[in-house]
Amino acid sequence: APPPPPAEPAPVAAAPAAEPLPGAPAACPRCHAPAKPGDVFCSGCGQRLSGGEAAPKGATMFMHMASPDAARKPRARLVLIKPDGSEGTVFTLAAERTMLGRSQGVVMFPKDPFISPRHAELIFKDGQLSITDLDSLNGIFRKMTAEEPIVPGTCFRIGRQLLRLEVPGGFQDLEAPPKAGDDSQFWGSPVPQVWARLVQILEGGKIGEIHLLTQAEVMIGREEGEVRFPDDGYISSRHCLLSNRQGDCFLRDLGSSNGTYLRINGSTPLSHDDRVQIGNQVLRVDLS
Repeated sequence: APPPPPAEPAPVAAAPAAEPLPGAPAACPRCHAPAKPGDVFCSGCGQRLSGGEAAPKGATMFMHMASPDAARKPRARLVLIKPDGSEGTVFTLAAERTMLGRSQGVVMFPKDPFISPRHAELIFKDGQLSITDLDSLNGIFRKMTAEEPIVPGTCFRIGRQLLRLEVPGGFQDLEAPPKAGDDSQFWGSPVPQVWARLVQILEGGKIGEIHLLTQAEVMIGREEGEVRFPDDGYISSRHCLLSNRQGDCFLRDLGSSNGTYLRINGSTPLSHDDRVQIGNQVLRVDLS
């Protein structure tokens, strides 16, 4: 007898249509983007959708953009300038007040013996940065960007030289008592008309050369000028100029390679790209 015909396969039941979870919205309530069943977060804006299952452990959540105000918040940084002129370590000033020193503070230079333990404090508030000397021994020097008036007692640095402007004062008498019966006058050089003197301060706090300033303009340099430091390779040929204008003194850098640094008194505001010298360290201000 012929074999019976093969049985027809039983019909497969169609899978039931997915139903949205109870309480799940058909669209995002925030941006109205369509929401699929089972969505926990909106694919358009990241809004959590009610009724969805909890996100699986370790799943990545939608990250929103930082607020424009936070993105525009100004920052203050100090950039260390290496001896060859290139930029080195960057110090971000995260707090409103930042202390700088050799052994205390947030920014420290433990190997620089010319920096005091507590040397300076930086204050960054409302986008403005200022620096205050904390009564340090060697002070803070800011690189000059324009001509500035100076008064007796002002110190400034060029190359490796520390110089101080002083009033001329009187001339010291020479210990040469006249001989008995000799009524002649002492014959020396003509007395110059001195308006100031420039004193070289040596390491250890000792007095070096003293230059008497007699001309209305006195140039200081390595190869040119009335005051020269031929052995200091960090000083430019024509470095800076001291001017006496009707009794007022002004100091101006002459486009030197390494700049002229004027000592800061008290608290001084700093601008973007300013450079300050503390001990042997030169720091550039970055307020970008």
